[in-house]
Amino acid sequence: MDRRSFIKTGAVVAASSFLPWNALLSDEARSIVYEIEGLPESAVTSLFASLGGLEKLIPGEVERATVLIKPNLCLPHPAAAATTTSPALIDALCAYFIENGVKRIVITDHTLQKAESFEKNEMVKLGDKYKPVKVVIANEQRHYEPAEVKGRVLKKTELLKTLGKADLVVNAATAKHHAATRVSLAIKNLMGLIWNRSEFHTKMDLHQAIGDLALAIRPGLNIIDASRVLLNGGPTGPGPVTKDGRIFASTDILALDSIVAARYGFGGKNPTANEIAHLRAAFDNGVGEIDAKKIAIKKAKV
Repeated sequence: MDRRSFIKTGAVVAASSFLPWNALLSDEARSIVYEIEGLPESAVTSLFASLGGLEKLIPGEVERATVLIKPNLCLPHPAAAATTTSPALIDALCAYFIENGVKRIVITDHTLQKAESFEKNEMVKLGDKYKPVKVVIANEQRHYEPAEVKGRVLKKTELLKTLGKADLVVNAATAKHHAATRVSLAIKNLMGLIWNRSEFHTKMDLHQAIGDLALAIRPGLNIIDASRVLLNGGPTGPGPVTKDGRIFASTDILALDSIVAARYGFGGKNPTANEIAHLRAAFDNGVGEIDAKKIAIKKAKV
């Protein structure tokens, strides 16, 4: 059956279409976090080699696949500010996918500033550098469609339409402090794929709503850019930045956040994942693993 025949408008169908991608991997792999130190290009190549290649993540023919990359592109800041995902990492991901046969890549985010502010942004310019790459600043409601969510407080939202058309969603977050949620990592990064995120702050318990959103969007791969880490003053900065030169990745979004959240002392503290409300909410929803003792870390230096 043709892939697109599975795509239906709205509701949970768009979100649940991500589940088979994770199911392609073993149960053991869902509790593994990969920690790779090195330059982005080498780190990305090492990561996909560890995962077994694109065929483990993309159903069907890679040449016919659409890959959606969701960075943190909230602000038009330079990479050194560490408020957004490094353009170098997104560049390395695009190069890897293209070299391995992917012919359609969409880089997208719902930003905090107008699209015009990003005209000179390095990440946005990747659309000019690579022919298969399209960059979409999804700041208009026409990019979204209604969806129902079986969350505790989040019952409905508007999801990015492109989610339902993608064969692989790569959630490429950055590692940074956040004044409201303590950390902004992979789960928090999902908020850039919805339209009505202001309601999370004004009409719901923010932490539970984020934990509920992790039920609605299940990326096939989650990456956290820790090439430089904003330790405090987030999400917009400025604040102290440490250069750590590594990435973390997992198919288990919560396991990934749990390991990174406890690593860097965000906000001048060392909270466990259980002490970060939206991560605990995601765990209570059955999203993934939160106990560091049950998460294997596989390290590599390239």
